[in-house]
Amino acid sequence: MDGVLEKAAVKRVAAALQEHGCAGQIKVLSDSARTAAEAAAALGIEVGQIASSLIFKLPDGSPLLIITSGRHRVDTDLVASNLGIEKLGRVDADYVKEQSGFSIGGVAPIGWVSPAT
Repeated sequence: MDGVLEKAAVKRVAAALQEHGCAGQIKVLSDSARTAAEAAAALGIEVGQIASSLIFKLPDGSPLLIITSGRHRVDTDLVASNLGIEKLGRVDADYVKEQSGFSIGGVAPIGWVSPAT
């Protein structure tokens, strides 16, 4: 796990936390945590205590970030209806990396390389 705290993505998250006055520290896990279940197991907490950052594409091509409990699934039809659009677009790993600066499974809700809705 050496050098993880020096990665650009981790530094962006740390800077965003500091900018917004959030105290605390970034915890580096020794186990894989690419899913809410894996993150909960690594932290010794319930899946519902994990926040999942999910990215979708709006009709204009911009990203939409939805944060939900790791225990829940997003009703994309309901979200689209509430936004007055036909449907939310699915995204691939390249889109996620390009928009957020993070890899799928490790998307933070802050510290993005470009703004999200």
